[in-house]
Amino acid sequence: MGNEGTDETGGADGVRLELLPSFRCQVGGREVRLSEGICSLVVMVALEETWIARRTVQARLWPDAEPVGAAKRLRQALWRVRRETGGRLLEATTGHIRLVQDVRVDLCEARSLARSVIDRKVPPEPARSADTGVLGRELLHGWTDEKVEVVRVQWDRLRVLALERLAEQSLASGGTVDALELAGTAAAVDAFGEAPHRIMASAHLGRGDHASAWRVYTGYRRLLKRELGLEPSTGFSELFASLR
Repeated sequence: MGNEGTDETGGADGVRLELLPSFRCQVGGREVRLSEGICSLVVMVALEETWIARRTVQARLWPDAEPVGAAKRLRQALWRVRRETGGRLLEATTGHIRLVQDVRVDLCEARSLARSVIDRKVPPEPARSADTGVLGRELLHGWTDEKVEVVRVQWDRLRVLALERLAEQSLASGGTVDALELAGTAAAVDAFGEAPHRIMASAHLGRGDHASAWRVYTGYRRLLKRELGLEPSTGFSELFASLR
């Protein structure tokens, strides 16, 4: 996939590919409109870490086509991509395809941010920054492709951990509102995860809003019981021991 980090090649003269929350391609600061089929090709290549075999692309995009026909369709699709992007988005050999190396991909940047947050390389202040808003974005909303769904699950797991860490940092530093917002976003991604609900309950308790804290707990408890037949952890329920 495109380079992770803060490479500036995706600026006015570079190429940038956005997958969060929807597909968007910019070349030299100009948005490039691609057909649905071409978008599917670009996304398939972008979600790979490196080269992807032409045969794999053909089998996924045109599973019912004969190999010769699928190969012809792929050549035509690659020609359209080159025409629309000046050859700056995809590069191909006789057997494989990948993104051009200096293409910036927002998913790569978001993954890098999430890992930095999880590894505590990002201080509490970014919890209030627009930069962390990317953690609230779903990968390719509405896409049902099998590969997209696999990567979406991986991204959701990573961003939930990062959102939890930011929420914990905000709560510890007195940022109750930020903690509630971040934990609420994490809970919207993973409704069954306990940590975001526990953070929200703790934030409400910290500001003396016992009723809201109890609503968070009981709502989560009902969900777990109804859907999984489980109970919240003892540690979560003990938050309310002093209130009883």
